[in-house]
Amino acid sequence: MKFEIAPKTTETRLNWADARLYCFALNIGGKSGWRLPSKEELNEIYESDNDFAKNFYWSSTEFNAYNAWLQLFANGYQNGNDKDSNYYVRAIRSVL
Repeated sequence: MKFEIAPKTTETRLNWADARLYCFALNIGGKSGWRLPSKEELNEIYESDNDFAKNFYWSSTEFNAYNAWLQLFANGYQNGNDKDSNYYVRAIRSVL
């Protein structure tokens, strides 16, 4: 992985637009540059050793104008859903 995952203590439930803003505004120990993971990055996290709950998490990847991709960490299922719905959010940031 070429990204760092924000601590579980930062996890929250928001709609998609608020999730993007929340990640962008995060500053953890002086570190900024946080963002929502893409659907591919979420799947990479799912397939790795992680501390994510078995819930749906937002990705930054849009399905269409009204929906964005989610991933269910219980089984890896991905699907597009209404951006106005509240789902879990966990930010990542790129590292070199």
